[in-house]
Amino acid sequence: MRWSIEQCMRGDTVDVSFACGRRVFLVVATLALSACVVVGPQSITGGRGLYTEVINRTEDEQILNMLVRLRYDQTFGMLSVSSVTANLSFSARAATNIGIGDSDDYAGNLIPLSAGVAYEENPTISYVPLSGEDFMRRMLAPVSVNTWILLGGSAKHPGHVLALAVHRINGLRNPLPGDEPPSPEFARLVDLYDQLRRAGVLDIAQIPADGGERAYFWDIHDYEDTQRDNAGEFFDLLGIEVQLDGAAILLPIREAAGGSADAVHVQTRSAWDVLRVFGAGIEIPSAHLAAGIVESVAWEVAPEKRVITIRSSERRPDDATVRIRFRDRWFYVDATDTPSKRAFMFLRTFVGIRLADPAAVQQAPVLTVPVN
Repeated sequence: MRWSIEQCMRGDTVDVSFACGRRVFLVVATLALSACVVVGPQSITGGRGLYTEVINRTEDEQILNMLVRLRYDQTFGMLSVSSVTANLSFSARAATNIGIGDSDDYAGNLIPLSAGVAYEENPTISYVPLSGEDFMRRMLAPVSVNTWILLGGSAKHPGHVLALAVHRINGLRNPLPGDEPPSPEFARLVDLYDQLRRAGVLDIAQIPADGGERAYFWDIHDYEDTQRDNAGEFFDLLGIEVQLDGAAILLPIREAAGGSADAVHVQTRSAWDVLRVFGAGIEIPSAHLAAGIVESVAWEVAPEKRVITIRSSERRPDDATVRIRFRDRWFYVDATDTPSKRAFMFLRTFVGIRLADPAAVQQAPVLTVPVN
């Protein structure tokens, strides 16, 4: 005998209730199976994007907060998100009310059929504090030449990376902002380096060395047509005597002090120094300077020479790439300031490579926070 949904909803006899129970079971089972198919993909589609967006935004805010607090000579802390575990729980429910006997006794008082499917997500986020001796060593030790070459490989202005990375190069000193004005010779060297790199005349080459490692060289080539004078001035500033006869010139890059007549001797900056350079681009409110909350520098960095410009405002900025609230002011990177946005993206990569060391993260204590 075949039973329709309308017959189940009427429920005239005990036999009907049995048939309807089977119908209810089949309907609920179908709902549950279809929900299992839909919930999984939907949870990834909705959840993954939201987790990624929130983690990315809060990481940007954490880095900006670090820069501002360092400029104000205040301590800071950092937490690295080591894992996000999302547990999904799925439930299905069904209910049916079947009348037995005279329909006049229960007409209009029963809900013939109800069914539902529900799921909830309970994420658990694990944080790793970035602290301890190893963290301070990575913060204060000079960043290796290899790391700087890796960071500057895709930079739009390689000269900016050189100015950020180098403390001394062949005796030319590059002071930190606020200590003293940079030497004109170093500034000119950076300009020439940027021109030669962007013209494709100066490349960075790797050559196998002893012990399986690779040595880095400056490879200056194809300079005869348009870059001969720039190449000659570049070598003069470095104190290197070469014969510009059109042949390629290889200069080994060494982490060493002092000048050299046949190599590039480089002393690099530490992560702490890099953060100070970025901090010099923060626009400090005049009221904070007047009150002595933050110390003024010996000389101000010209806007065109800043690595980044971090603006401040009493009102919450509407169009900002990243913003934080500190001492009743908003500090932010303007969304229309493309050079500053690129500089902040570079800093984000630098912090990830230099400070958030994966090996240290695995050994550090983990703070796990369940999110309801």
